[in-house]
Amino acid sequence: MRSLLTFAAGRRAKWIVFAVWLVGIFVAAGPANLPGKFEDAENNEATSYLPGSAESTAALKATKSLQGGELAPGVVIFQRESGLTAADRRTIEADVAAMAGKRFPGVVADGTKLAGNGAKPVPGQPAGYEPFVGPVVSPDGKAAIVTAYIDAEGEGDRILDPVKYWREQIEDPPPGLQVKVTGGAGFSADAIEVFEGINGTLLLAAVSLVIFLLIVIYRSPFFFLIPLAAVLFAEALSRSIGYGVSELGTTINGQSSSIMSVLVLGAGTDYALLLVSRYREELHREADKHVAMRTALASAGPAIFASAATVIAALLCLLVARVNGTSGLGPIAAIGIFCAALSMLTLLPALLTIFGRRAFWPFVPHTPETAPSAEDVSERARRKIVEGSGLGAFARPFLASLLIVVLLPLVLLNWVLHRLSGRRIPSLIVGPLDRAFFKPYEVRRHRLEHTADATHGLWSRVGRRVARGPQRVMVGAIAVLLVFCAGFAFFSTELTSEDSYTHEVESVEGQHLLSESFASGTTALTDIVVEDPADIPATRRAVAAVDGVASVSGPVNEGPPGTLLQGTLEIEPYSTEAFDLVEPIREAAHGVAESTLIGGPTAVEFDVRDAAGWDSLVIPPIILVVVLLILIALLRAVVAPLILIGTVILSFLAALGVGYFVFDVIFGFPGSDPSLPLFAFVFLVALGVDYNIFLIARAREETIAHGSEQGILRALAVTGAVITSAGIVLAGTFSVLAVLPLTFLTELGFVVAFGVLLDTFLVRSILVPAIALTVGDDFWWPSRLSHPEGGDGARERAESSLSRTA
Repeated sequence: MRSLLTFAAGRRAKWIVFAVWLVGIFVAAGPANLPGKFEDAENNEATSYLPGSAESTAALKATKSLQGGELAPGVVIFQRESGLTAADRRTIEADVAAMAGKRFPGVVADGTKLAGNGAKPVPGQPAGYEPFVGPVVSPDGKAAIVTAYIDAEGEGDRILDPVKYWREQIEDPPPGLQVKVTGGAGFSADAIEVFEGINGTLLLAAVSLVIFLLIVIYRSPFFFLIPLAAVLFAEALSRSIGYGVSELGTTINGQSSSIMSVLVLGAGTDYALLLVSRYREELHREADKHVAMRTALASAGPAIFASAATVIAALLCLLVARVNGTSGLGPIAAIGIFCAALSMLTLLPALLTIFGRRAFWPFVPHTPETAPSAEDVSERARRKIVEGSGLGAFARPFLASLLIVVLLPLVLLNWVLHRLSGRRIPSLIVGPLDRAFFKPYEVRRHRLEHTADATHGLWSRVGRRVARGPQRVMVGAIAVLLVFCAGFAFFSTELTSEDSYTHEVESVEGQHLLSESFASGTTALTDIVVEDPADIPATRRAVAAVDGVASVSGPVNEGPPGTLLQGTLEIEPYSTEAFDLVEPIREAAHGVAESTLIGGPTAVEFDVRDAAGWDSLVIPPIILVVVLLILIALLRAVVAPLILIGTVILSFLAALGVGYFVFDVIFGFPGSDPSLPLFAFVFLVALGVDYNIFLIARAREETIAHGSEQGILRALAVTGAVITSAGIVLAGTFSVLAVLPLTFLTELGFVVAFGVLLDTFLVRSILVPAIALTVGDDFWWPSRLSHPEGGDGARERAESSLSRTA
């Protein structure tokens, strides 16, 4: 295991690793275009989330068979508050003629065959192409609707293209007349359009934030490019593998794709920070960069591997979810974590050793043998930069850095030729700048550098403060978390697909206009599939008698596997009140015939929400058991894993409580998605355990040599800075989800970002050390570390056991 982890640090192996990654990604992202195909494989239709056992799934299959496909109605609403005029009616005819003037393969050519009830095509349409039927004027005379039907056949463009064209034709209505495209096709088109640009927006925002944070953390104008390159390679690989998984039948949507990108960027940067921190530490001791990297990989590699394995195992638990979108997220997100860890354990070490220690400029880690001195630079540079004022010393290399950025293509070409020629071709740009500005500033920074150790620094001081009263600190930290949990008083699951966007979209605006004059369910009819024609009259009466149902149509389509009826709800079809009608409607229909199926958009979302509730109850305990078993195997203890799991659960509840409070009081959201607790639990538990693994794995190593109390304090001192940096990066990448116009992803991003920061600054840095100090040696029970009276022999055996498993 150790030799496999340290392979990339070899003098020749680093070039092999780099070449394999470069060729692999070039082929995947170039001729094969697998990352692009991954995005094309996304299915953002609401029905893609349906559990296979749901009644609405069976109803959908039946209606597709009866109608020749999964049809989405495109409803165009014309509304004037003072009442439609004769001029408005002429506008309707002209607009529909313009919309029908262009043909689309997904639009059913003759909508009258599907509308039923004697619906007629709109007058004035081109002959031989009559997709629109109507207009149907509202009882109050203020609105009229025309309807067309689209068969998407699972392709988003078949819905998006016609809806976009129709909207272009009606975008300039007469004053006072409002015209919107809504209905199932309108809602689907808005969702597809949002998700189409989601990956580019998210990637740009996340990468920009990661670049900023890496520059701040490393205080280097160039070093951030190395971990960033490794992360982007991991992103390309994860999308390539993800496309292959989608071809095997895994459901992928824009939501799971976005979360995977965030995980790759966040977790990948975290793993990079951990490895780079250990590598930098070794560069202060070891002159040979390859030896330093081998030591760093041998030390940090097992922790990264264990962390990634824990997160992957937790994510794969989502495979048991009933909601297809959630079930599909499991393997997709796990692939992202795998690729991130693989890149950080292979490509990143190769890049670090290729570029060497000076990639950290200006804070270059040196040993006494490699350290530069003032004699290595010219007299002028020593006077101006090494010994000059701080501002003047900084300004000169800063301007030189900007020059390199401007000339970056030439710099890279010259560097490649310089290396390939065995340094016979001179470095024409960086070389002169290095001698004049960079090397002198490096000398200056090295003279001022203070190397931190396990007994000095901010986190060492925090540990000593906790150690003065661990019981008091423990009680105080738990009290703070319990106060945060009080936010559960604002718990609500009122968020529905109609509230999915953080801003108004046309389909929602059209639905609101329609609801003012028509029965709200007109745009989202409830499908009723009756197997026996003899049951149709009784079924119509029974369903129509349900309070909240406006009407039930006669037969719309007939044939195997039955007859399709359609019900119209009086209330908003995407509201929680409408969802409450699904079960009464099913009870009424099943009272006539058990074989009758109830489906349609309202029933679909009801079944998805019901399945999400089941997932939220069943999956978290499974994840807890899996993570607990991994921690027990990793730490060879029982008490420590139980404590870590308990603190992570408390941290999760606190973050969710704060989230519910913020959503209601500050953001003003109508509620939260029913699946939010599950998603937040998966990420906060899995990623929260990540940081505890980093801390406790080092604590175990330190405990072997220094005892339990000093072990946890020294571990906190040496890992505090890097874990805090990792927490900030991960929280930052998840917070980027808020830039997307989707309420659920904004809520998820906030809860996970806040939870990660809470875990980083309170739970991992204060609560866990306080509990460990309070429990003492029993923290490691039943391992040998819990028996200090065993003497040096016990510690030596524990150390030998640790080295064998590392």
